[in-house]
Amino acid sequence: MERISAFFSSIWDTILTKHEEGIYNTICLGVLLGLPLLVIITLLFICCHCCWSPPGKRGQQPEKNKKKKKKKKDEEDLWISAQPKLLQMEKRPSLPV
Repeated sequence: MERISAFFSSIWDTILTKHEEGIYNTICLGVLLGLPLLVIITLLFICCHCCWSPPGKRGQQPEKNKKKKKKKKDEEDLWISAQPKLLQMEKRPSLPV
């Protein structure tokens, strides 16, 4: 128990010494001590979000979208045409000049 209190008292002494040296050192210490805390909070949030989110939102699609996809597979693909471009150009009406 004495080693633990000695560790934290040495950290506190270092913080006070750096604070007395200038505001720049205080800001740097704050950032360095805050980054691990920010990482831990972010990881905790991500883990809790993954564990507690409803299973329907994870990757399953609603049944409405599934039915639409089945209909699309049965229809012909209108974007790919077997006709050459020259024949397609002839079918278009010409613009008046």
